[in-house]
Amino acid sequence: MSFSAFARITGALVALLEAEPPLSQQIFRARDRQLAEEFPDAINVQFDGALPARGAIFGAPVDWESKFTIECYARTTTTSADLAVDPLLMQVYERIAADRTLGDLVTDIGEPMIEAEYNAEQQRTGWVRMSYPVMHQTNNLTLEQP
Repeated sequence: MSFSAFARITGALVALLEAEPPLSQQIFRARDRQLAEEFPDAINVQFDGALPARGAIFGAPVDWESKFTIECYARTTTTSADLAVDPLLMQVYERIAADRTLGDLVTDIGEPMIEAEYNAEQQRTGWVRMSYPVMHQTNNLTLEQP
């Protein structure tokens, strides 16, 4: 069974974050935003959308700019939520910056838009969402990679 370029890129991002040493013991693929209480931290990777380039020559590969999101979660009872999630944010950013083509699977991974939220209940939780633009190609008339 073949998978779309979007599924393959999502898998490559997960594999990159799981590579030794893994950045978290909980790295998920397309998980909802709820983080189970027993996890001190977690990472979620998902495909969020894509826009093809217009004006491709018929029969030529299609250029895409796709959006992939990587969410970092961390809980703490000893510090503030922003300081709890910040090391994970930095590690994920640096790991992706070190391989901006995912081993030549994509043309380029651009700089992410970064959003954050914090929760201050019994366990303070930090959440950071990095939305990465990823440039890649698919074959003409399919969503598979050339």
